Amino acid sequence: MKNVFYKSAYGDIFYDFTLADGKPIIIFTHGVGMDHKTFEMQVDALKSDYRILVWDLPGHGHSTIKKHKERFRRISADCLNGLMNELKIDKAIFVGQSLGSMIVQHFQIKHPEKVIATIHVPGIELKSHVGSWSKIFIPFMMFMLNLIPSKIFYTSFGKHRAVNKDVQKYLSETMSRTGKKRALEITKDMVYDLIDKSPEPKKVPLLITYGKKDLFFIRNAAKKWHRKETGSNCTEVQNANHIANQDNPEEFNKAVIDFLTALEYGEGDDAGTHNMKYERSEAPSEYSRFNG
Repeated sequence: MKNVFYKSAYGDIFYDFTLADGKPIIIFTHGVGMDHKTFEMQVDALKSDYRILVWDLPGHGHSTIKKHKERFRRISADCLNGLMNELKIDKAIFVGQSLGSMIVQHFQIKHPEKVIATIHVPGIELKSHVGSWSKIFIPFMMFMLNLIPSKIFYTSFGKHRAVNKDVQKYLSETMSRTGKKRALEITKDMVYDLIDKSPEPKKVPLLITYGKKDLFFIRNAAKKWHRKETGSNCTEVQNANHIANQDNPEEFNKAVIDFLTALEYGEGDDAGTHNMKYERSEAPSEYSRFNG
């Protein structure tokens, strides 16, 4: 993989990009307090059939961040667009995890011509979920979160977002490197993003996933989004919490591979979806592509 930095207006952005030519491109965007390594098991499962771009959001992992006044999803989407231009990527399939899902949706609104399909884990539609009156509670919520000691904050972040102990440890460690202050600033932006109204993005093939053990609000929001979007796919990942792609990679990967296979072979045309057909030597079958 090509392992370098892209110099954006908001900081130096770390990324890895496979160099193989002639294959469809998948771009993975991680959640708050995490880094590109959250998708290692997805990269391993897909790298033989796709070109993969993983990156660290501004201020996460190896990426830096400069002072800014924009909401985090906006600067992240701008960084991603700049990175794609730098790498001469015209179109891609986008995977977003939690905050990454919101960034992908914002990117889709701003740059619809570059989006072939989107995959969300979990999937929460970028729209107003509650009335604007609820903004009066945000300062109080942030005040209460700020009272939590940093060490407890990092440990709780892992414990309450994953089932697997190794994943919990990873989340706590990456969050501690990101820092409580930055994580809370981004969390505040995310809350505002789920209150404010957003434009409807252009329709593309859509896979919505969520962990069976995730919060009720998130599971319910994912189901509502699926019911609203005709032709979308929705998968409940068993024995998984918020970070379903790491908690249960086998089941998550299967859902992703089935979705991508349908795109490749033109299924779902009657739903008005965009097809991604290309030549390949062998059709995938069940778990073969991620079990070797």
